[in-house]
Amino acid sequence: MRTLTEGARGLGLRPEFVDTLLELPAVKGLDFLEVAPENWMQIGGRKRDQLDRIADRYPLVAHGLSLSIADTEPLNTAFLRDVARFLDDYGIAIYSDHLSAARDSTGYLYDLLPVPRRAENLPYLAGRIAQVQDFTGRRLVLENISAYYRYPGEMTEGAFFAELVARSGCGILLDINNAYVNARNHGTDADAFLRALPSEAIVYYHIAGHLELADGFLLDTHGTPVADAVMALAGKAWALHGARPLLLERDNKVPALDVLLADLGYIATAVDEGRHVLA
Repeated sequence: MRTLTEGARGLGLRPEFVDTLLELPAVKGLDFLEVAPENWMQIGGRKRDQLDRIADRYPLVAHGLSLSIADTEPLNTAFLRDVARFLDDYGIAIYSDHLSAARDSTGYLYDLLPVPRRAENLPYLAGRIAQVQDFTGRRLVLENISAYYRYPGEMTEGAFFAELVARSGCGILLDINNAYVNARNHGTDADAFLRALPSEAIVYYHIAGHLELADGFLLDTHGTPVADAVMALAGKAWALHGARPLLLERDNKVPALDVLLADLGYIATAVDEGRHVLA
């Protein structure tokens, strides 16, 4: 398995630039790529050949969409076996997904629903995380999502994550944009969320763009440039927790690869400079 350096920079692998990536030698400033196992693990032919060739040049990180760790249905063990096989086939050390529910009794919902952050839910989640870690042979890394609904009587997000880490040994994929979006939409303190997280559990960072509506409400779209305020918050995260691999997410209105790489380099430099100012 190939490991990532603390200052590694990455992109989510998107079909818009796969062909371009394969036409080039290993690109300077691109240290890893993130893939959704669900999009690759059951395919063959040309697409599988493309992934094989890309994996020869770049370390891969797996970021899933369908684990649904927080739902009330039995874990999908057939899916987990397929994920574990995919991770092993490509020597992928990091497997992440979202701290959310994405299924109910009718099937997959194609959305990420927030977890009720109540103390009584922690043992259930910790048990589910243990099952996933046993199946994959890897620490499960969970991302903080953009949540547009809050349940009454909840713990703060930072305290909930910290307690879940303590009980389960899971890692954290810290999404800076999601932290910013939640703080703005719900009137909470993004800095306090960052301070509550255990540094040793943070495995890597996501950063992305969002859309601001006319009423000031923010939508996590991954379809716009990263806001300056989000980069400033990322600098605070680095000052608090240290450098980690940083991945720029762009899922909609994906620009050309050279534009994405320029954005990634600019963001990484700005975040690092912000970290030194704040430290």
